[in-house]
Amino acid sequence: MRGRLTAIKNIAWALAIVLCLLAVFIGLLFAAFTRNSEEQFRGGVKLGTRPVKTESVDSAATRPAQMSDGSLQTLPQTEDAGQAYIDSLTFLCDSPWIGLKSYAMLSGGESTTQVWTSPSGVMAVADLADSRIVFPNDGSIITAANAAMIVQPPILVIALGNDGIANIDQFDFIDRYKALINGIRRASPNTWILCLPLTSVTMDYNTADGLSAAKCSEANGWIRTVCEDTGAYYVDAVSEIQDVSGLLLQENASADGRTLNSTGLNKILQYLRYHAVQ
Repeated sequence: MRGRLTAIKNIAWALAIVLCLLAVFIGLLFAAFTRNSEEQFRGGVKLGTRPVKTESVDSAATRPAQMSDGSLQTLPQTEDAGQAYIDSLTFLCDSPWIGLKSYAMLSGGESTTQVWTSPSGVMAVADLADSRIVFPNDGSIITAANAAMIVQPPILVIALGNDGIANIDQFDFIDRYKALINGIRRASPNTWILCLPLTSVTMDYNTADGLSAAKCSEANGWIRTVCEDTGAYYVDAVSEIQDVSGLLLQENASADGRTLNSTGLNKILQYLRYHAVQ
């Protein structure tokens, strides 16, 4: 009898040990499964996949319209964008472009609000970084950046560089032109910026101020550098009014040999209509 009890006791101990080992094994399996699941789905992102970055509405709304990738951005030929497209443009320009107002080339005629220039119409390149204009909405004298902040123009056409180009070197010109664009961009991030080359002068122009076709061609290379650095579009609309050597054709110029007449301005506007921002 005692032997039988001993045998039963040994069997019971063996079963208890087996059950304990089984419980430990199940516990280890459960712990391992739980750890792997947490690693795979921690934060709601499965390992081996790239988290998708989402952009808030606010950051998208203030993202600049143009960003530089170091290349020269130009506008290819398009279908006629129509008069509505021309009406959407704002021109920040110097003295050769004064006819945009005086010849009533734009909507609003001589009272158009699409032209930004100084009280005299002269925009010296030495002052590009802090260009001041007559704000056409109220006649106040403010910077181009402040005007952009108020108006938020969809497209700004910059046509500057003719006034005083002979009195500035390459590096100052580039720095001041870039400062102008960057200031406008901070004030109006979603404005598309188009930069036009210098309009040049006619063959018989009196170059006492140092303005010449050769100087204009050199400065246009500087403007291309500005566009590469800022992402602004380089729009060669002036090719429509010059000869192959870069001289302004007399048929497109006023008597002074540098200011555009209505014929030349019409050619520029036509070019812009057929090379529109999409």
